[in-house]
Parts: sequence; C-alpha cells; structure tokens
Amino acid sequence: MIRSEGLRFVPLGPEQYPAGSLAPFLTALKEQQGFRSTLLAIRAAAGILRLILDTAPAAFEKEAIDAVLTDQNEPAAASAAEHLGLPFVSICTSLPINRESTVPPSFVGWDFGTTLMARLRNKFGYAVSDFLTRNLEATLNEFRRRWGLHAVQSPDDSFSKLAQIAQMPAELNFPRRSPPANFYHTGPWFDNIFENSLPGAEFPMERLDGRPLLYASLGTLQSSHNRLFHVIAEACTGLNVQAVLAVGARGEAALPNLPGNHLVVGFAPQIKLLRRAALTITHAGMNTTAQALHFGSPLIAIPLAHDQPAIAARIKRSGAGLVFAAKELSVAKLRPAIEAMLEKDSPWRVEARRMQSMSVAAGGVERAADIVEQSLMPRTGPHWLRTA
Repeated sequence: MIRSEGLRFVPLGPEQYPAGSLAPFLTALKEQQGFRSTLLAIRAAAGILRLILDTAPAAFEKEAIDAVLTDQNEPAAASAAEHLGLPFVSICTSLPINRESTVPPSFVGWDFGTTLMARLRNKFGYAVSDFLTRNLEATLNEFRRRWGLHAVQSPDDSFSKLAQIAQMPAELNFPRRSPPANFYHTGPWFDNIFENSLPGAEFPMERLDGRPLLYASLGTLQSSHNRLFHVIAEACTGLNVQAVLAVGARGEAALPNLPGNHLVVGFAPQIKLLRRAALTITHAGMNTTAQALHFGSPLIAIPLAHDQPAIAARIKRSGAGLVFAAKELSVAKLRPAIEAMLEKDSPWRVEARRMQSMSVAAGGVERAADIVEQSLMPRTGPHWLRTA
C-alpha cells in the first residue's frame, strides 16, 4: 500500500524478521482477549523494541532520514532519532498515553474520577503498567546510556518536545488538567487515497436498500468471534434496519452462517459505510470509533482487548454510545438498545451529531500534516519530506 502511493519503504531487520513473521503472532493474538492479550502484546513489543534499537540508527543514516514520525507507544524510534540528533514528532493513533493523576491507564476500562480514591486507583494502575513493561524500559535505557542519553522513567519522557498529534477527538478524551502545550487533537486521519486503498472494493453497494444502515465490525485483529456476530445478527433480525456485518474473514475463509437476511462480508469499505450508518457496533478500536463519530453515527461498543475497554469508557462518558461486556452480550440486551438508539432524536444520536461537528472542525489529516510540517520544517528545511 505504501509503495502504491509512490512512497519508499525500507524494512528494519529483514534478517531477524523475514516477510511473513507477523502472521503467526496475529493468529495467536486473535485467540486471546483481555489481560492475556495485553501480556502477549507486551512480549511482542519487547522484540520489536530491540529490533528498532539495533537497526534503526544505521537505517536512518543510510537512508538519509531528516525527520521521524513515531507512535507514542514506540519509544525506541524516538530514542534512535534523539541519538542521531534528528527532530521527531510523536503520533498517537489510539489513546493518548500521557499520564495524569485523574486519567486511568490506557489498558483499563475505569471511569474518569477526580476523588482521592480514583487518583490512588490510577496510581496503582500505572505502577502495574510499569511493572509489566519493566523489561522494555530496561532495554531502552541500556541503549540510551550507551548513546549518552538520559534514562526515561515514564512514557512521557520519550515524547516529542516539538509536537504530539492524536487522531482521537478531543471531546472523546477524558478531561485533562495540564495537557502538554504541544499536544494536538485533530480528529481521524483519512482521505480519498486512504479510503480507496482499503479492502472491500468488491462490496456490493448496489444491495444497500435505503433502510437505516447498521454497520458492525469487531476489527481486523480480533474479528473471529462468531458468537458475538451471531448475537448481533439475531438482534437485528426483524428490525427496520439493514445490517452489514464485516466479520474479518480473510482470503478463502468461509463466512459464518448467521441468522437473518443480512449483508455478511469478510471486509467492507468502512468509511463509505460509516458515511451512511445510522448506528455502528464496534469493538471500540480507535479508528472505527473516531471515524463513526466523525460522521455522526452513535456507537454500541463491545470491547475485547488492549485499549478497547478504555476507549469504551470514554464512549460511554461522552453520551454518544452504549457499552456491553462481550461475555454478557445477549439478544435480550442488544435488541432494545439498537431500537432505542435508532430513534431519530435519541440522546445518543444527538450527542453523536454534536461530536461530529467538533470532529470536522478539528481538521483531520490535513491539519495533522500541517502541524508536522510547521514543527519540522524550520529545523530540516523544506525538503525533509523527500526521505522522512
């Protein structure tokens, strides 16, 4: 996809991780939920962190990189840039992980709270996070000491001093008392190029019949949950709604046999459908959540793993959606929720429309690109985009 847009692509460590190495991990990840999925992701992150620390500095120099964009969750790339004296911008594709005493860690579904008990609970959560990732921090600081850099003691120490950019709508985030001055919420990152590069080009758009559209997807990593899709399909049966269920089946994999006469596909052109969606059922991944709200679609969240419970907690607090635990999801619970949220002026729809106007005003990927350029160009000259 990168090369098809005329951009260069250089892999890091193809000897250690040859093409195809990621597939077994993704397969294993699909089978895990909750805390076990988090532990598996941490183990994988340890290998990726060392790979970047071992190989990125030489690759950056060889490719004459002038500036770096790196995810907040990938401190190795930020450290490699700092080691070489390269300017870098922190990109936040999911939940911002900047720490504040009133904001819970990104891997728990706790509510926002300002009481002493809430702050103590959050402090404990951050301590658990630091314990689970202590080996990653030790590896990172081993390289940083070798490179003559100060040790990092929390994720915030590895974030850019130039700019930190999140696609999460500001209105969806928990309130923050002291966000960094260089932190920006821009709303979701997509454009026509992105939309046209996504899977689902063969989706039968002509089968959309004009009824209110319900779009359901549980993401690409954790989509193989036939029980949940079965509940969703049965809950939609008999309602005045056209349900599109993107079940994440790849290649020649058979689609599940679900109740009702719904559109069941492996993958769908998500943004095109969200533009029409009266309601979105999601695992509470940031892409689907932010994109749905950008088009004014209220949400039913069924969080499964990773940061999804935390995003779901924010959906609930925003008033633009409802949250159901995956283990407790049933037709009896889901059907009345769908009916209530499909009402023309339901409170969830009203709130989703309010958030839509704010998301559109935030500027999206165009504003994010402007912030990157304004942050980096004074330091790298107008041609940094040639190689970064």
